[in-house]
Amino acid sequence: MAYMKILAPLTGSASDAMVLAGAFAAAAPFKAHVLALFVRPDPAEAMPFFGEGVSGAMAQEIVDTAKVAADKAANDARTALAIAAKDAGAIVIDRPEKRDTVSISFREVQGNFADRVTLAGRLSDLVVFGPLKQSDRPGIAEAFEATLLDTGRPVVLTGQTAPKNFARRIAIGWDGSGACARALIAAMPYLARAETIEILSVRKPNTDCESCDEAREYLALHGLSCQERVIDAGSRAIGEVLLEAASQGGADLLVLGGYGHKSLLQMFFGGVTRHVVANAELPLFLVH
Repeated sequence: MAYMKILAPLTGSASDAMVLAGAFAAAAPFKAHVLALFVRPDPAEAMPFFGEGVSGAMAQEIVDTAKVAADKAANDARTALAIAAKDAGAIVIDRPEKRDTVSISFREVQGNFADRVTLAGRLSDLVVFGPLKQSDRPGIAEAFEATLLDTGRPVVLTGQTAPKNFARRIAIGWDGSGACARALIAAMPYLARAETIEILSVRKPNTDCESCDEAREYLALHGLSCQERVIDAGSRAIGEVLLEAASQGGADLLVLGGYGHKSLLQMFFGGVTRHVVANAELPLFLVH
């Protein structure tokens, strides 16, 4: 099992460096190809915001200004790609193809950012985003949510800093749900190469903790051993407890089922996922 195509959406902003570092780290175990996708905004989409009274000259000025900004962002994205590829020892090629080393290609498209990222994500093994911030350019949060909910592909959110190690010590947030099971199965290419695997189960007051037996047995059938840890949450939020436990256990990747329904910008999903996405300092591997 291997991930051979990893999608890295770029915006021409400072966050591109983190997205690319995460994508190269995720690609390294498989000598995979990274597709860097830059989405050029369609100036026509901005016109309705200016109303019907916009003159032809003003409309052209809007289009020209948008083009200049997009040209700069595209150049900045290419520059970030070149720097990150050199740092990672990856080769830059014109189009995706199987190589015996990590490679990257750049693709530029035009349209709505979330729509184009989601479309490209459907035929990618993994999609990498940087940490989500309130200051992100418009469309990043929507693209993350749409990719996770609509493509069926796993999503990696990078940590707050470039990973020194990636997926060597993996923690799995487990509650026995379908989302958790899908996340575990999707993460198998990394789990099969991990040095340690720890299953984390959080127990709320006056409730039974979901057994990890089936998860342990599934891993064992694949020749993988794991440790298990049950944590009493007390009055704290489950997401807070999971992040603390993963950090204390030395994990460099937390595998988690992403919960929720499609309701854009309601801070993403259920309470556990919402807290983890907003506060994680280590990379997250999420599957809906």
